[in-house]
Amino acid sequence: MYKLAVFDMDGTLLNSNKEISKENLKALDYLKEKRIRIVIATGRPGELLKKYTNELMIDEFVVSCNGSVIAYPFKDEVLHENTIDKETVIKVVDMCEENNYGYLLYTNGAVVSKNNSRLRIYKKMFSASNKSYNPNLVELKDAADIKHNYSPNKILLTEDNPERFKEMVKKISKFKTIEYAQSWEGALDLSPIGDTKGRAVAKLCEYYGFKKDEVMAFGDNHNDISMIEYAGMGVAMGNAEDIVKQAANFVTFSNDEDGIAHAIYKFVK
Repeated sequence: MYKLAVFDMDGTLLNSNKEISKENLKALDYLKEKRIRIVIATGRPGELLKKYTNELMIDEFVVSCNGSVIAYPFKDEVLHENTIDKETVIKVVDMCEENNYGYLLYTNGAVVSKNNSRLRIYKKMFSASNKSYNPNLVELKDAADIKHNYSPNKILLTEDNPERFKEMVKKISKFKTIEYAQSWEGALDLSPIGDTKGRAVAKLCEYYGFKKDEVMAFGDNHNDISMIEYAGMGVAMGNAEDIVKQAANFVTFSNDEDGIAHAIYKFVK
């Protein structure tokens, strides 16, 4: 019997419109009825999760920033929090400035960046939403202010050109003090060394006293592989990258076809 169900957000629990479908919401309610704990595990920071944690009303820890933060969304209770060391932050920001890569720092309470395409997307995304859910988006003009005054739980790098993205990954691979994984096409997540979604799920299992076989984990991209491999039932979405599907025990329908609900009813109901 499963006791813990862990869900990535973008490309998994959320459809292409960044919404949780009615069918998937019903499936999550079914898990609650079965007393199966529901945990969100995402590369997003808490600042970009307010709308969804409120909608789902999940009274559980949330794994954010790819595992560098494990905390309750509505309480001041933190199970785990880690930040990227200052020296690495400075080197990463300098590298981005030299190569014109987009970057955002995800901190406890703010998303910090210079004006770039991803920051503009966030501003547009939340402009029409309930103001109480709006994230704290901090736009700065001077990179020195960013790299010296903020301690991020995660750094998001963006590069739309595929060849330049490969070059960026190659440069980042030389850093020995960070974890890195692709979270969607053109986006690379940097986390403190040792922090991944898989390790975060392992911490939760230790906290609750659960076994790996009692865990289901759902995801679609590279940063989900560690928790999909850890879980007794690792589920890849139909829209997932091939490497994620290879790591999974089961491949469900896509995030636009209620793939979450399909897998829940198949393995729980």
